[in-house]
Formats: sequence, C-alpha cells, structure tokens
Amino acid sequence: MYSFKHQLILLFALSPLFSFGQTQVSGVVKSSKETLIGVTIWLKNPTSGKNIGASSDVDGKFVFQNVAPGKYSLSSSYVGYKEYVNNSFVVGADPIVVSIELEEDSKLLSDVVVRTVAKKETASALINTLKASYIVADGLSIESIKKTPDRNVSDALKRVSGVTIQNDRFVLVRGLADRYNSALLNKTQLPSTEPDRRAFSFDIIPTALIDNIIINKGAAANLPGDFAGGLVQITTKEVSGDFASASLGLSYGSLSTFKSFRLIESVPFPSIFPSTNTFRISGNGDKRAYTKLIDSPGISESSSIPNINGSVSFGVKKNNWNVLFSSTARNTFSSNTTERIDYLSSTDLAYKYKDINFSQTKSVSGLLNVVYLGENRYSWKTIANYQTEDYFLNRTGENYDNVQNVFSNSSNAIRKMVVNTQFDAKIKTWDLNVGYNLMLRDQPDYRVNPTASYLNSGNPFLTAWRDTYRFWSVMDENSGNASINKSIGDFKVGMGYLKKYRNFKARVFRYETIDMLGEITNNTDRYTADFDLASGFVMYEKEIGLLKLNTGLRTEYNVFTIGTADFSGQKVNVQREYLDLLPSLNLTYAATEKTKWRTSLSKTLARPEFREVANFAYYDFVRNAQLLGNKDLEKSDIYNVDFKWELYPNAGEIFSVGVFGKKFIKPIEQIVADGSVPSNLALTYTNPPSAIVYGLEMEFRKSINSWLDLYSNMALIQSEVEVQGVKRQLQGQSNYALNGGLNFHKGNNTINLTYNRVGDRIASVGFQGYPDIFENSRDVIDIVFLRKYNKGEIKLAVSDMLAQPTVFYQKPSRDLIKTNNETSVSLTVNYNF
Repeated sequence: MYSFKHQLILLFALSPLFSFGQTQVSGVVKSSKETLIGVTIWLKNPTSGKNIGASSDVDGKFVFQNVAPGKYSLSSSYVGYKEYVNNSFVVGADPIVVSIELEEDSKLLSDVVVRTVAKKETASALINTLKASYIVADGLSIESIKKTPDRNVSDALKRVSGVTIQNDRFVLVRGLADRYNSALLNKTQLPSTEPDRRAFSFDIIPTALIDNIIINKGAAANLPGDFAGGLVQITTKEVSGDFASASLGLSYGSLSTFKSFRLIESVPFPSIFPSTNTFRISGNGDKRAYTKLIDSPGISESSSIPNINGSVSFGVKKNNWNVLFSSTARNTFSSNTTERIDYLSSTDLAYKYKDINFSQTKSVSGLLNVVYLGENRYSWKTIANYQTEDYFLNRTGENYDNVQNVFSNSSNAIRKMVVNTQFDAKIKTWDLNVGYNLMLRDQPDYRVNPTASYLNSGNPFLTAWRDTYRFWSVMDENSGNASINKSIGDFKVGMGYLKKYRNFKARVFRYETIDMLGEITNNTDRYTADFDLASGFVMYEKEIGLLKLNTGLRTEYNVFTIGTADFSGQKVNVQREYLDLLPSLNLTYAATEKTKWRTSLSKTLARPEFREVANFAYYDFVRNAQLLGNKDLEKSDIYNVDFKWELYPNAGEIFSVGVFGKKFIKPIEQIVADGSVPSNLALTYTNPPSAIVYGLEMEFRKSINSWLDLYSNMALIQSEVEVQGVKRQLQGQSNYALNGGLNFHKGNNTINLTYNRVGDRIASVGFQGYPDIFENSRDVIDIVFLRKYNKGEIKLAVSDMLAQPTVFYQKPSRDLIKTNNETSVSLTVNYNF
C-alpha cells in the first residue's frame, strides 16, 4: 500500500528542485494618479543585447524571475506617457523591488484609442471582475488553478465557495443537485453530455484551455433563466502577445499504477445486423448466424502504466489580430475496490458483494481562438474534445434473495465528442453572438456476464442466461443559438433563440445459449427530442451616487417535444409549452471604497431534461438499478433572494459574508420508485409540491505577509421538502461545503496546501419501508510544489493524501456501499519556447 510516510519521503527527496534560484526583480508601475495596467517593462543586458519583457497586471505589478546579477537598462513605455529609461539599473544577489512612475505626455493624450485583450487569468483580475459585477458571483482564475493539482474544470470547480463535485465530473452549486445548474462556454450554453441526467460533464474541459471560471449565483435579465444553484461561465484563453509552450506530466496512483489491470474491448454494433423485428421473427439457425456478425471482444490484461498528460500551445499577435491554438491530451488509469450490501428487512441481508473496478480514460482537446481588435471587436472561438472511457468490474459474493453464490463481471465503454464553436462581434453599441454545439455519445457494447451457483453448495458456477446483458446505444444532439443585444443609454435590450435536437436509440440483448442472442429491445428504447427557446429581455443599469442598480425583465418561451412509444408500440408524444416572465433586481451599495453591500431578488426556473420525461429504462448493473423517465414531470419555478457584504482590504484580497434563500414550486427530484427491491431498484423522477433552501456563505482571501497567503470559503446550507407528511432535505443537497488553503511563496518557489470537504447528501430518495440513501462526507487534502524558471515551471502535486473511502449509507448507521479511493502523485514540466 502506498502510505502517507512514503509520500513524505518522496516529497523531501524532490525538495531540492525547489531550493535554488536567481534574483527576482519586481515592482509596480503607476502615474501620479493611479497604478497602470498592461504596461510593458523591459530589462536589457547592454553586453549581450538580450531583452527580457514583462507586463503589469491589474494592480500595476510586474515581476522578472531568475535575473542574473549585473548591470541592465530598465525601460518602460505606455500610450499617453513619456518613456521611462534607467540605463544604470544594477541587479545583485538580493531581490529588488522598484517603483516606476510614468509622466503624462500632453502631446500624446488627445484622440488616443488603446486596443488590447484584457488580462483575465490572474487572481487579482478575477477579484476586480467580481468587485465590479452588478450581481452576486464567485469565481476562480487560472493563476489560482495552477497552484492546485486540478487538470480539468470539474476538479477546479470544487475550490469555489458553495460548489461541490459529484462523481468527479458534475457540479453542485449551493448543495443543489447538478440538474439545477447551467453552463456557458464563453457565450454559448453547453448541452447535457449524459443520456441519463441533466448535467454537463466538466471533466472534458482541461484547465489548460481556460482563463477563468465565474459562477453567477444571482440572476440578471441578460442571462439564461434556467438555473437555481448557479450559472457556470467558462472563459477560454485569449492571447495578448507571441508565445509558445509545451507541457508533459506523469502521475502515480496508489491503487492503480503498476498493478494488474484488466479491460475488455468494446465491439461496434454491425451495420448489417437486421432490424429488431426481423431478428425476432427469425429462426434459431438465423439468430445464431446473426449473432456471429458481432465480433468477440478481446481481453486486455497487463500492468497499468503511470498516467500521462501533455499539452502544446502557441499564440500570435500581429497588428489587430490575436490567434491562439492549444491542444491537450491525457491517458488515465484508475482502480479501486467496493464493498456492497443491501437488506431485505431491518436485519436480513439481500446480498453481499465485493467489486474490483478498473477504468481507463483517454481524451484529446483542441482550442482555436481568433480575435480581431479594430474599431470593432470580432472573435471566433472553437473548442473540441474527444474522450473514451473503458470500465471493467469483477463481482464476487452472495445473493441471499436468490440463494446464490455470485461470480460476475461487466464491461462498459463510452465515447464522447463535444464541439463548441461561436462567432462574437462587438460593433459599437451592438453585441452579436452566433454559436453551434455538437454532442455525440456512443455506448458500444455494455456487457454483463453473470455466473452463479447454489449458495454454499460447492457446485460449479453456471451462466445465468436470463441475467446476461448486451447493450449498444448512440445519442447525438445538435444545437444552435443566436443572440443580439443593444445598449441604449442606461438600458440594454436583446433577444435570443436556442434550438436543440436529440436522437437516441439503443439495442438490447441477452444470451439464450452460448452462441445465440435473444433481443429484448423495447419500443421505449429510442426517442427523439426537439427543443425551441425564444427569449427577450430589457435591462436597466445605473450608478446613482454610491448605489449601483441592475433590474430587468426576461421573457422565455419554450416548446419541447419528446417522441417515443410505449411497450405496445403505440406512439407517445410528450409536449410542453411554457411562457415565463423572469424579473430580477440587483442592488450594490458601496459603503466605502473597499466595502460593498449586495442585494438580489429574482425568479428563475428549472425545466425537465429530455431524459427525465422520456419513458426509456436504462439498466445499471453496478447499482442493481433501472432508471425510468416520467412523462408527467413538470418544470419548477424558483424564487431567489441574496444578501451579501464584501470587503476588499487590498489588491487581490477579499472577505465576504452572504445569506441566501430559495423557494421551489414543484422541485424536480430523483427517487426510488415504490415497489423496488434491493436486488432491482427502480429510480425515477417526481415533483414534490414545494421545497425551501437557505444558507450562509463566507469567503476569506488574505496575504498574511510577503510569503504567505491564506484563503478559505464555507457554505452552510439547509433545505426542506415535505412529501406525504414526511420532511427531509432535498435530494442531492449537501448541508455544508468547506474549502481552505495555505499558499507559501518565496522567490520562484511556491507550496500550496488545499483542503476540501462537503456534507452528507441524499443520493437517492427512498420509499415507505426503504430509507433514503446518503453519500458520506470525507476530507480531501492536496499539496502542490511549484518551481518557476525563466523558460517554464515544474509542478509536483499529491492529490487526496488521506484517500478516505466514499460511503453510501442509510440512517441511522447502515453502510451499503464502501469504495476505496486512491492517492496520486504527479510531476508536470512546462516549457516556454
């Protein structure tokens, strides 16, 4: 077992990497009135003629790392100011802090227009953005993300106040289930990537491709109205100068690396395979011939190698054009063990299993951003990701309900492609955006191979043919959007349109004999979905003395149709038509230069996702469960209120306290359906009459001294929903979330320690006689060592040092599922050309 002691030994062994360096030159650029942003500063070696450049950030600060001792020429220039030159700037062995004050040049001040890409990636820039925002929001910059082990957006999001992550990929804001949150990539709404839930899989977006993440927790008229927890806005990178870089990383998993590993290859469904009806009416001889059309899967057994990831990026700035290309790739192995039990009664076991799980994930992502900065601003941004996931599970144990010893395995494969492209234009007072999303998801050959023998009989294991399972499915979704906004004085008006179309189909089989499949595909195993959303808004923004006002009304008209069939083949069309008026009011009062009071009142909504209303039933072997849609499911109306106090003591620092409340009318929840049994749970969706959520959020980010920063955020959340006279918390809602961290930085060396914990939450709502299933809280500690060089950086990270297990349980104290987690150690090298 890879122990904590071994982790410390490894860290100390590598600590010399972070213990040496050259002189750091830092400073601030200002005028007689204020600090200056985006100023270019040059250090020139008169002997070699070599120039080193830097740029001031949103606080006017700049830094040169690893400067060799000697005499230099220090210069700086900025539009509208006289050039600053110091030809006798001496660098010694000790760090130097310099203050550059630029003198205004009256000859250059008239008719000057500066066009550049604003810096968004620093923590200070993010805090300034949040400070200037009209609405309640939190966020995370790529500068902060680099100090963590996080390689994708889902990992990074758990650092944001009030945000938790489920299944390593789905975001929960303010403890609310993933289905209550929406996501924007730049200005285009992201689709659901999953066939069985309303959620975007944030693990497919690498952090290397983004500048910052902002989560709007309050609503505004110019934002989509379909969210209750938060609207996640991801901004991809832009470029402000020429550069090229590459990175390569390796990581070691304590439970998976260099361990015996097993996967079963997925088999594509033959294009010449007959239709369901033709196959069913065929004789056994023909069925055996058709079965042979499906290739036998290969089995891969080996020792897993260390996880690997890499990226390349380059940017070009020429005249008014900015071009950025970036690509990332990763290959990740994972392994764990899970103990599963469930009960027929308060004391009698239904089954007791031990699962060994293997998985491999591969992904490649690419980003291309082209920005033109002339009199008007035009941009074309595209991001594409292709990801493969392969799973194998080996299960042993006893099924007391069926009086069997069990020895089974299952394999699953998922192939996902997401493409987002959009054109954006800022033409005087007009804003125009046109976007397109393509989402393809293929599940080729989900297999279940059960064998069993009579309990404790000692008889050989035989295949349980009726429980065998082979499943193929494909899902594709196309969506297009367009919006146009115009500013008219203090008013902004706009309209938009979103169109989505989804097609899903599956073929399902089980073995009748070892060489003959029988088809069990139902008429419900396919559906089409059509979605139209037209929106319009009018918004008023005004600064009235110390008060900033944002108010408006958003109108959304939505029509969607689900086309499927019932078991008899009769067509079933589920249609919904909604017209919603969504008012919002946001007030910000600047009590002093460094303090703000915020108030937000709004109405938002949560529409059912296609899958939640389609009557398709998906079988999950791992959980012994089927997931069923509910054609009677309705949308939920949500009324929101926020109060928040913010203090900004110094640049890059914040202290805030906020309270919030939400009233849900007909919330949408996943429940365990009546009549379920532990060996075959039926999960579906329902609308309880109402629910309330309220809570407290705090955030603290402070520089203790020149080498230590402290940051923490906390959310305490309560919810209540009443169903048939029984009160409980909302499904998927945690009662608290806690993040914290210490950042030690000295010269070119940084050590970052982070902590994360979320409260217990209801994973599935039970029914009479079957209690709710909860997911436990656990402590997650990560540590990162970062060493910067002139040409790049080295990062050593240890993730989930405690590796506490994940447990699903029923109250008062009955564990059902216990999964071991692993610690990983990674080393990443980044090089700038």
